[in-house]
Amino acid sequence: MTMLKASPVISPVQERDQYKICQLARETWHLHYPGIITVKQIDYMLEQRYAPREIKRLIASPNCNWLKVELEHTIRGFGHFDENSAARSIKIDKLYVHPRAQGLGCGAALVRHAETHYGRLGFKKISLQVNKGNLAAIAFYVKAGYQKEQSIIFNIGQGFVMDDFIMSKALY
Repeated sequence: MTMLKASPVISPVQERDQYKICQLARETWHLHYPGIITVKQIDYMLEQRYAPREIKRLIASPNCNWLKVELEHTIRGFGHFDENSAARSIKIDKLYVHPRAQGLGCGAALVRHAETHYGRLGFKKISLQVNKGNLAAIAFYVKAGYQKEQSIIFNIGQGFVMDDFIMSKALY
């Protein structure tokens, strides 16, 4: 007899989730990004973008939407979406699934949920930045229908740069 796998459950991130999100980001980045960027840059970016106070600030922002994806009542991933109502566009600012939960449909569920939600609200475009060396993420987004739009390099401080592709998809 085979056991049915639980389906990913998407729900809004609550302020009480900020420490779990911080821990999940730390684990995910340290498992995934070495070899793509240095450990020093990983730590710098985590402190800059995933400190509990920063997550709390963004959760409270009216132009941001944080979602978590859970399997078996455990947060396995999250997404942070920046809304630009004037341009009718959405930026996936953060979308991460713990490496041990990848391939279980969590990332795809988050992306589909965001695309459906924002499409219903009349948004026309969804975009993101992805590190050029993050081949697994690039392949994931291409499979989901995103296209490379631009190549960018910009300074993020402390001698570090982000060397990314901007990818996007039209919402209907």
